[in-house]
Amino acid sequence: MNKQLNKRQRINYFLMNLVSFASIFLILGVIVFQLVQTSIYQSVDNDLERLATDQKFIQHQLMKKGQLQNQSPLLGKLDAPPPNNFQQQVILWSADGKILNETELGSRLYDFQALKLSTDDLNKITNVQTKDSNDRSLQFRSIILPTDGQKDIAYIQLLVNTDPIKGTVERFKQILIICMIIFGLLSIGLSYFLSKWFMKPILISWKKQQEFVENASHELRTPLAIIQAKLEKLFTKPNHTIIEESETIALSLDEVQRLSQLTSDLLLLARSDSNSLTLEKTPVKINHFLNTLLLPYQELAVAEEKQFTIDLGEEQQLIFDKKRIHQLLIIILDNALKYTASGERIIVFSTVKNGEWIIKISDTGIGIPDDKKAAVFERFYRGEESRNRKTGGNGIGLAIAKWIVDEHQGKIELTDNTPKGTTVTLRFPVK
Repeated sequence: MNKQLNKRQRINYFLMNLVSFASIFLILGVIVFQLVQTSIYQSVDNDLERLATDQKFIQHQLMKKGQLQNQSPLLGKLDAPPPNNFQQQVILWSADGKILNETELGSRLYDFQALKLSTDDLNKITNVQTKDSNDRSLQFRSIILPTDGQKDIAYIQLLVNTDPIKGTVERFKQILIICMIIFGLLSIGLSYFLSKWFMKPILISWKKQQEFVENASHELRTPLAIIQAKLEKLFTKPNHTIIEESETIALSLDEVQRLSQLTSDLLLLARSDSNSLTLEKTPVKINHFLNTLLLPYQELAVAEEKQFTIDLGEEQQLIFDKKRIHQLLIIILDNALKYTASGERIIVFSTVKNGEWIIKISDTGIGIPDDKKAAVFERFYRGEESRNRKTGGNGIGLAIAKWIVDEHQGKIELTDNTPKGTTVTLRFPVK
């Protein structure tokens, strides 16, 4: 069932990415094509607009037909009349739609035999398509201007041939389509890759959540079962006094305390996963902080006939979350005391060197095998079930320690101590 859900979710991601990429490429292609087409035709339209507003040019064309006998001196002489070639043509129309300047058009007249006068879009640039004498299609940009009732000539039409431009646009369109097809195929591959990539953290998170629920349920079940059994036992002996059942009550209280600590640890891990925890960093004098923390452990170690040595460097003030670092060191010190026998040694070393605050906690206890050093930071990891039950461990402490170190941008390392035991090295950048 889970595999089917994962597969369906991955397909949804794939389709979503594919549609997104396809839409982006399509919109980008249309925009690029429109911009290129507009910019190519812009120069032609500018020439037509310039000629349409040039009264000297218009009257010059009319005079060539002999319609204006007396030219106004204000018009002057044309400096550079535009060439009347195949790319640029001028047609004079009568009111009934006949071409009046056939002589000036010469052989080009055959190219306009199929052209009809249309007065629907006067003074507007439009596309005109016609066929020449060889039945070849010709493309023009055109503007038709009225002549204000000049004799015989009712309209003057300016045309610019755009066949070369259209060919260029068509070639660009073909290249653009080919590129879009290529990028479309690439988007399929990229969508497939991204669907796997997006699903990976989701699968990891889902797996961690599933493991978290299973392990948490297992850890909570044991103390609850013990408390239930002890309370049920008390009901079987209603006449006993508290003193007579003190051992049962004490054991139940121990389990309640363990359950309370476990619940706090689970809540901390859950909040860390949701990124709802923030560090409260303040300036702290490290030697004073460590002495306050370590002295009770030193007394406890002496009571258990263990050697506990504190080696601190010069007093310095650093910025960190005092509460979380306190919690981190307690986790490591608890482990050191649990797995160190009477007569063995624990050393705590602290110094600030090369831009780092270095703390080393070494013991001569049972040590950790090399293949287990990375695994001990995993949640609910159990190296030896019997040992963890004996010491009351639940496999969460070092996972919390790793999170605290990571939140301070530090590093935590486990190495073998000489001649036996483990050294935990903490490194925090000094800011």
